Amino acid sequence: MPLDGGGRIKTFNTISCLSKKFDIYAIFVSERLGDKHSQNIFNEMGVEVKIFKTDIMKESIKKNYPKLFWNYLQLRPHFVYQYRHLPAIKFIRKAIVSWRPDIIHVDHINSSQFLPKRKWLIKTLGKNPICILENHNINHLLFRTRFKETNQLIRKIYLLLEGCLNYLYGLVNYPRYDHIFSISDEETKYLKKYYRSVSTQPLVYPLPKSSNKKKKIYDILFIGYLDWPPNEVAIKWFSLKILPLVSQQIPKAKLHVIGEINNKLLFLKNNKNVIFHGYQKDLNPFLGASKIFVLPFKTGSGVRIKALTALQNGIPIVSTKLGVEGLKIKNNKEYLLAESEQKFAQCVIKLLEDDILRDKISTAQREYFYKNHTIEKNTDYLDKYLEICRIK
Repeated sequence: MPLDGGGRIKTFNTISCLSKKFDIYAIFVSERLGDKHSQNIFNEMGVEVKIFKTDIMKESIKKNYPKLFWNYLQLRPHFVYQYRHLPAIKFIRKAIVSWRPDIIHVDHINSSQFLPKRKWLIKTLGKNPICILENHNINHLLFRTRFKETNQLIRKIYLLLEGCLNYLYGLVNYPRYDHIFSISDEETKYLKKYYRSVSTQPLVYPLPKSSNKKKKIYDILFIGYLDWPPNEVAIKWFSLKILPLVSQQIPKAKLHVIGEINNKLLFLKNNKNVIFHGYQKDLNPFLGASKIFVLPFKTGSGVRIKALTALQNGIPIVSTKLGVEGLKIKNNKEYLLAESEQKFAQCVIKLLEDDILRDKISTAQREYFYKNHTIEKNTDYLDKYLEICRIK
């Protein structure tokens, strides 16, 4: 599948890294099938792949209220169980019987619903396999930020319910794992309050950098999966509250948005300073020719891979604290920090007007990236993985 999202990039890197030491059977539940190119890459790594394509990955709550209420009646977080896919659950059990794995690696806490109970595993396999979780974010913290951000009563009730149920889901499922790999030191510190075996997975960005172009034809760049609520909120906040302040001083400044359009954002197409380019298979023309990258996040959790995209390509960043959470970059060195609308606009204007400052930040970004997030960091991850397996 195309590496067009943070989760996919992170998962692909994990599989690629572990395939050097382990035989892997990767089972995905996705809204789309992989192409021949993707299949060939997995074949070259010696990874067997099974993909279950289902539209439930893109299903809106408004289109299936019965499922929402059914999940709540069972005290299940809808955010997790809307992805429940019985054919995949049945296939996974058969694959476990057939493969008899020594290690079961679960990608994202939401996928714990596909993991059979420990008693079943021991009884079926006659051994106790190592269960490892690769955690992308802490769900209930995500809902906490969204709860604080919204003023709509019904949405607040929904987010409160989801936050509480995701918290309970975590309490039940995190202890099922022998080890948890967290996405950042901050989340590792949080999880270690409750669970003994937790470590931070080095965040590697295994994609080639773009070719840098002297002529920067794109002013402000944002890349993301626009149906993801934190991205949707970020685009709305920047377009409606921050960009008008920028336009007062730089009328021609435009926000360029890369990502398949979210219908809730269609109204922004009426704004001549917001340009939606849709899904782009090749990001190189945009990454190499953009002046600045914005991360105007007010909701969410975990590390945003898009921040690494900007860092690797030396595109000066303006961000809230949440936008660069989990990274060790410094304000006024690798990025400019802005929490308020006025401050955010000031930082954007400052970068757009100051070529020397952009070059200075760009150089610092590349130095940081190559020190902390290159493919060589996979060695640390693989060593830790092998250590866990030996201890077990």
